Parts: sequence; C-alpha cells; structure tokens
Amino acid sequence: MRTIFIVSLLAVPIILVVLRQPLEESTITTGDRIQNAGYSYESYDIYTEDGYGLTIFRVKNSTSTKAEGDSRSSTASPTAPVVLLMHGLSSSSDIWVIEGLSNPLVYDLVNQGYDVWLGNNRGNRYGNRHLNMTSNDRHFWSFSIHEIGTLDLPRIIDFILEHTQQPSLHYVGYSQGTTVGFIMLSMRPEYNHKLKSISMLSPCVIMIHGSSPTRHLARFLGIYTPIHSYIGDSALFRPWIIRKLLGFEMCRSKDANAKICSFIIFKLFGGYSAYLDESLLPDIFNTHPTTASAHQILHLMQFHHTKKFIQYNHGPEVNQKRYNQSTPPEYNLSNINPRFPIHLFYSGYDEYIAPKDIAMLGKIMGNRTREHFIDLENFSHIDFVWASNIKEVINRPLLDIINEAEMVLQTEGKSPLKFDRKQQL
Repeated sequence: MRTIFIVSLLAVPIILVVLRQPLEESTITTGDRIQNAGYSYESYDIYTEDGYGLTIFRVKNSTSTKAEGDSRSSTASPTAPVVLLMHGLSSSSDIWVIEGLSNPLVYDLVNQGYDVWLGNNRGNRYGNRHLNMTSNDRHFWSFSIHEIGTLDLPRIIDFILEHTQQPSLHYVGYSQGTTVGFIMLSMRPEYNHKLKSISMLSPCVIMIHGSSPTRHLARFLGIYTPIHSYIGDSALFRPWIIRKLLGFEMCRSKDANAKICSFIIFKLFGGYSAYLDESLLPDIFNTHPTTASAHQILHLMQFHHTKKFIQYNHGPEVNQKRYNQSTPPEYNLSNINPRFPIHLFYSGYDEYIAPKDIAMLGKIMGNRTREHFIDLENFSHIDFVWASNIKEVINRPLLDIINEAEMVLQTEGKSPLKFDRKQQL
C-alpha cells in the first residue's frame, strides 16, 4: 500500500503536465454543420457571473436555401415558443448536429416552427475562455457539474428569455444535460417557473445500478483523497497525445477502421448500439470527446459511490467551509415543482443508467415525473441523440410533449403563440 501511495505521488506531477497540454481543436463548428444542413444560425457570446465565457447557438430555417415545394416553415416568428437543448459530458452543441445524422431533433423542432437554441457549458470547445484566466491556468478547471447547473445553465436561460422576450422555455437535456437541469431546479427553484415542458434523455441523477466500466473506477475515485484536488483541476481529453493514443485522432479519418472506432465510442459513451450509423464516426470524432474538467467525471463517480445525488465532495475541510458540514449535502429534489411533469426517457441497454435507477428517481419525484421506457434491444446511451431511428423513437414523442404543453398554455392564455399543429413529422 505504501509503495502504491509513493508511486501515485510521483505520477501526479507527470499526469498534470500531460493533462494541461493544449489541444488542437477541429475547425468545423456547430455553425458550420447547421449551414451544411441547409439551415442558418446566430451565435451569442455570454458570460457567467463568475467570468466564464460561453457561446450558444440559435438555429433558424434559411429561407434562401428552401427548394420549391419545401414544406418547412420559415424562420421562427418573434413569438415562437423557445426550446433549449443541453448536451452531455465531454460534449457540446455539436452533438445535436453531427453531419450525416438522419433527422436530428433540432431540425425537426425548427421545421415545426420552434425557436431552437443549443447550449454549451464551461470547459468545452465553446466555453474555454474566462474574463480573468486562460484555459492553461489550473484554476480555470476548478469546477464540477455543480457550477454548470447553478451558474452556466441559469445564465443561458436568462439570456435566451431576455433576448426573445419570452417568460419561459421548453427544456431538453441529454445525459449530463439532465443532471444540470435537476441541479438547477433544486438549488435555484425560482427557475421552475421559467421552464415549460422538461424532457430528460437518459437522466443521470440516481446512478447506482448502471453496468458501465466506470463503476469500478468509482470505488476508488468516488472517495475523496487530497490527490483529487490536483487531478480534478485538469482538462479531460485535452492533450493531443492522449487523444492520439486513445485513437480519437485516427478515427477522424474516413479511412479509419469503423469497427475499432465504434468500439471506442461504445466504451466511452455508454455501451454497444445497434442503431449507430458508422458513417457518422469521422464527424463525431472531429469534435468528440471535447474537453471537460476532471471534477465533472469525479462528481458523477461520487453519485455512484455514495448512491446519492450529492453536491461535490471537496474534502472535509473545504466541505465545512462551503456546506457548514464535513460531508456534502444531497440536492433537495423536493424543491423541484415544474409546471408540467418532467418526462424521463430511458432504456434497458444504457450502461450508465439502469431502469432501477429511473424507478428510484420516479419514486422520489412522485407525480412530478412521467416515464418513457424505450423497449428496444441494444438501444444504448448514445442512441438518445445519434440513433438511426431517432425520428420515431425520440423526436415524435418529444414533439408531442412540447406541442401538448403549448396547447395547454395557449388555452390558459399563457402562451403568446397561436400554435399550428398541422405540420406532420
């Protein structure tokens, strides 16, 4: 044990040097992909109250590229209902617009007349700047999922609502995007009234029964040690050499072995998928996985290890200062009181989240949630955003949820739009 400890101490400085090497980013962006799909976009640079810069995107129909007979609606009207999509861990707004993806949710929403926005969190390729630091500074990476939920997401929502002059919006979160949604609503309950419908794809809240290999790491990394403070303040997947060694750079090529690249994706993103089109792999690896703070994955491992939805464990001394107790408190889910029930989409083949986890979350939330079980063999974690059958399995149910919420609000006189549901997916 002593030998292992000494080796760990010697290894940490080396790890830190490697983790802080710069990353050669792909040049293709969310905006490029949107334009390549025949749509247009707007991008906005915003700053959180603690100084992190985030770029968010607004997707619009491009009237100049509409072909004769194209049934798509024109750019959303000024009073069109707003929908915000939030990505997962080590991802970005790119996840929704991968080139070659059949029927991405974002374009189905735009075609239905919705005002669609794509969020980004601190640390990824659209959130790698700060008013007072650079991403090469250690303290730049001193954040966990908690800060994304309490600072990034509220800032994004406030900006969108102010810009669109809307009182509330529809929220769709995927993976970590669900986690930050639950964190925001529990820590800042005033945001309950700023969300209309809430749809969570693969909700990462209760994380006990998943079969992902990371559960084994959680036995060790889910327990706080002083080393966590140093390793945590580092960027995951940032150094080019690590990306090369793990095969990420190789898989950006169309000539790469699709089976090997599929294997890497399955191991990184929650299990084997029977619905991933291998032709998507080069563009996926162009921007995935993107950078993230090591504290983010450590936070998820703490969920798994403690079997609780807890705030980040900084160690007894810092916990005492932050929480007035030596251990981190649980997020108070009783603070979550949405206008409509939160919709939970899950499957039986997601290695990160098991049906038992959703059942436990549903029991805690009671009538504040509705469950949507996707009963398809080998429909895994990535399939909620990249499956070839996403139109039928995800898009249509989500459109129904959002449309129905709008109709209820319109009946109550709380929706500014007389919504037309004649268009069919």
